[in-house]
Amino acid sequence: MGPVDATLTGMCLTSGATWAALASRRAPDGAWRSAARGVLGGAGAFGIALAAYDLLQIGGADLRWDELLGGGGGAVLAAAGIGLVEEGAKLAGIALALPRPSRPAAAMRATIAVAAVFAALESALTMRGAPRALAATHAALAPAAHAILSAPLGFAVAAAARRRGAWPWIPAALAASVALHALADLSLASPRFGPYGYAAALLAPVLAAFLHARRWRARSDLISPPAPPAPGAGPRRPRRSAPPAGAGG
Repeated sequence: MGPVDATLTGMCLTSGATWAALASRRAPDGAWRSAARGVLGGAGAFGIALAAYDLLQIGGADLRWDELLGGGGGAVLAAAGIGLVEEGAKLAGIALALPRPSRPAAAMRATIAVAAVFAALESALTMRGAPRALAATHAALAPAAHAILSAPLGFAVAAAARRRGAWPWIPAALAASVALHALADLSLASPRFGPYGYAAALLAPVLAAFLHARRWRARSDLISPPAPPAPGAGPRRPRRSAPPAGAGG
């Protein structure tokens, strides 16, 4: 591990804290308190991921980025392993950042904040020695990309916060986030089709969220009762038509 780049570390920490603050700006229990939980959850998730990588290395399964460059089945397994470690760690961080009791909106705020801080710390570790402009761009945008990849986790935890019977959705959501993460990593390692695969990995959760919001709004419009009449407004009487010209006594 090389020397710490103070400038890069400052940029990454500022980016992560900014994204966490933006995600928490409308928290009912206070924006600063919600953002602090997100920062602590993201830092905890990053520590869990580092510990998992160390344990895998001790066990002989050293997951390295170089394995993705070789292609083939080994690259797919390595990408899946990296996705499982990082998305599983972020799920643990989301659980740490959730308030008690939690609501669906709080779960989405925690997901964004935890993923943003996780990505910022990862950038501070992996972008050392990179050109300053590239490192700054990565530090600014990586939190958004990680939050999108973790969107299935946020939806599942939000559903579980709404209904206790929805907890079994979380393993399926974890599998979806792992698959998206693996696709994104494999795409970045592919010089030919990389941009298209990476765009597809980021677009899929956004499109799913859009369709879910459309369906939820349509269902709400169907089951919502009609608006009551304004106070003092009685039933409208039919207007009497004017008598024809020349009628009368």
